[in-house]
Amino acid sequence: MKDYKKTLQGQAQAELSGAGMYFTLARIAKAHGLEDVSMQFTELANQHADQASFYFTASNRYPQETHALWQFIKGLSKAEEYGEKAILNLSRQLEEAGHKDIAQTVQTFAAQHKYHAQVTHQLVEKYAPQAVKQNNKKRYVCSVCGYEYEGDLESEPENYTCPVCTMPKSAFKLKGE
Repeated sequence: MKDYKKTLQGQAQAELSGAGMYFTLARIAKAHGLEDVSMQFTELANQHADQASFYFTASNRYPQETHALWQFIKGLSKAEEYGEKAILNLSRQLEEAGHKDIAQTVQTFAAQHKYHAQVTHQLVEKYAPQAVKQNNKKRYVCSVCGYEYEGDLESEPENYTCPVCTMPKSAFKLKGE
């Protein structure tokens, strides 16, 4: 299976890109009043997203063992918090540049990231093992997306990448530095 891991992950990325393309086409079709076309493109986008999910699962891109899964979700919650702040900043920049309509939509996305952070945090608090909830390990933060890695990052292989944004291990900084 290891020989196919890179191919599976590449296929997952391609399907994800396809989902984004079809969601975009659906948005454009809807803006042109083509509701039926928009619905069809949305169906195609959802199929691509489902296929990406399958390939990511088959390639073990995300942890599947219980403890590691909750550790990942805990770090993901931090990435969502970071995303909210980054997107609010983008919204301010867009508004200053005179793109008020786009800025308002982007503000909605920031609110969605805040909600995602709240939901993932609540899930960790409710379902994660106590060992995951405790913060007695070193924490490293991805400088690109804000994902928090708890533990000994140095023990990860050199080709370790952020599970959220795929940046290399070198993008992580020890929290508090």
